Amino acid sequence: MPTMKVVCYGSRGSIPAPSTKRFSTIEYGGDTTCYYVEAGPFRIIFDFGSGGRTLGNDLMKRGEGFGKAFIVPLSHYHWDHIQGLPFMVPVFIGSNSFHFHGFPPSGHEHEGPKPLVEKMLEYQQSNPHFPVAHGALPSKRTYTDHARQFNESFWYVHDPVHDGCYVLWTFNPLGYVADLEPEDVIKFTTIPLNHPDGCLGYRVEYMGIVLVYASDNEPLRHANHRLLNLGSDADLFIIDGQYTMEQLSTLAQTFGHGSPKSCVEQARACRAKRCIIHHHDPNNSDDTLAKMEAEAREYAVKLDYTAPVEFARTDMVWELG
Repeated sequence: MPTMKVVCYGSRGSIPAPSTKRFSTIEYGGDTTCYYVEAGPFRIIFDFGSGGRTLGNDLMKRGEGFGKAFIVPLSHYHWDHIQGLPFMVPVFIGSNSFHFHGFPPSGHEHEGPKPLVEKMLEYQQSNPHFPVAHGALPSKRTYTDHARQFNESFWYVHDPVHDGCYVLWTFNPLGYVADLEPEDVIKFTTIPLNHPDGCLGYRVEYMGIVLVYASDNEPLRHANHRLLNLGSDADLFIIDGQYTMEQLSTLAQTFGHGSPKSCVEQARACRAKRCIIHHHDPNNSDDTLAKMEAEAREYAVKLDYTAPVEFARTDMVWELG
């Protein structure tokens, strides 16, 4: 039976929120966004927040930090989604490869032939912000830009002869490779999300298993049909619920984030089998998040949405399939 394993390495949004004597974040975690996915031969890293450092350390401890290929779909380039990349040990190992996906942010569309996702990551590690240039990292890297305004699909095909090597296809490989095994193909679909400076949501389909990652999205006043299609019948729907409805109607409006209630409404509309609410506000302690989580579950009952609803916690593991 095919399986997909999803591990949360960072559930926080905006900025890391370390635990202190007077402010506990131990239960839900203080690192910013990072999720690690294992699907057959494929290894995927959704966003590279500060949790990416711990992910790298874990991979090294397990002996999985050498000779591996990682697909890295980035939602966007705000610091809380890329700040862990320069601190991940495997990117400093030449036998590893990283396949980055992103989009051209507004105002940067015509900055030459180099992929914009590469330039955005270079900015973060440029002098005087970081002592090691992104281009000097020993690992092999590829970069692919996707449209910020339109849906796109792409596939990766595993090469069983060269273990750990992937081939990117921008058309459906099943229609062109007769002897391709289903377990050697994984499909990604992107959609634009409602967030300042732009953002992408991703749908991953592998052997009938569907994972949807929709971080940093503020609900629209009308039905979001793109997000409805992206999340349709998802086995696991990870969605941004940083603020309360009261905050979204006042100071946090236009910040580009959702609420736990909007997450439940969206997951219900998509018929998602499990709703994971993440991107927790750095100002919210464990006690506050526990109350918000309980309210989200009560709201799900009110809407007759019977699938599990839970807040993301660092080190949480979901086995799908």
